[in-house]
Amino acid sequence: MRNGLDTEDAVRKAYPLGLLAIKGIGLMRLRKIEKAFFPGQSYVPSHAMPDLPFVSGSCLNGSLPVAIVRALARGDITTPEQLREAYPHELLKIRSLGEGSLREIERVFFPGQRYEPPGNGKIR
Repeated sequence: MRNGLDTEDAVRKAYPLGLLAIKGIGLMRLRKIEKAFFPGQSYVPSHAMPDLPFVSGSCLNGSLPVAIVRALARGDITTPEQLREAYPHELLKIRSLGEGSLREIERVFFPGQRYEPPGNGKIR
């Protein structure tokens, strides 16, 4: 192996930081290695994972970028159902939601759909 871990003993000696230093091994893969080589053990990083940014009270967190979720929340849209009801005309009335945001919303919630405005074809 190119990482030098070609024996079970080498894997045991590298656990946990040596394994985590290998490109492509994150905590998910480390958990699989623990299950196979170290049953009952679970490495806990000494540093806390950073909090993911989110918008309080919105069910759209994690499905869209936080900037879009914030803009939608300012327009009182916090659930996928409200988002679907507002598409596309009410969404375009929300300040700071432009064409790029609309395309991202379409990609996530309306796959295969693309709103084309009448007239000159420009959104804002």
